[in-house]
Amino acid sequence: MYDLPIELNEQQIRAVEDTDGQILVIAGAGSGKTRVLISRIAYLIKNCGVDPYEILAITFTNKAAKEMLERLHAAVGENANVWAMTFHSFCARILRRDADRIGYTSNYTIYDESDREKTIKRVCADLKIEDQKQKERIVCYISDAKSFGMTPPKFRLEYAHLKDADLAATVYEQYQEKLLESNAMDFDDLLLNAVNLFLTCPDVLERYQNRFRYIN
Repeated sequence: MYDLPIELNEQQIRAVEDTDGQILVIAGAGSGKTRVLISRIAYLIKNCGVDPYEILAITFTNKAAKEMLERLHAAVGENANVWAMTFHSFCARILRRDADRIGYTSNYTIYDESDREKTIKRVCADLKIEDQKQKERIVCYISDAKSFGMTPPKFRLEYAHLKDADLAATVYEQYQEKLLESNAMDFDDLLLNAVNLFLTCPDVLERYQNRFRYIN
């Protein structure tokens, strides 16, 4: 049996104990969101009999994920098999298993920001793009496009009104080709390729839908 922390107020207790359907918690920094999240997961495991295997806890930063996992282990024990990680780590784990379904192998390389910029600059060199400001603009365009989940063709269409957009789309397209040739993904690709995997392989999507009953 899990005893709720005495620090929880009435609204936080409601968020912990309401386990049916979706809930939305809106709160500022330092207001106890992580405490509520950990308490909710512990409540599900200890009081509702939910298998830890069926729980996914997602956050944005490695620091937050580490803290969340430490506090979770303190609450329910270190053997609890809860996936608690960042969005990127979650997608990377999925892709390690099924990357071959979208043209990669499971031992793909993850490019950091430096690797990405070097590869884009090599593409620019191949295309005889020498102006530094133009290169920087193209890098920003590609980053923005990936942030919005845009493929090169969609980027070319929707960014057509911007300076150098058509050229940037060509660079983007060739950059993605080089990544695939090198069996590599950048950080944005981890998210985009995981989504692509789910969209093109319904059986993979169904596997995780069936596994995770509770996503926090």
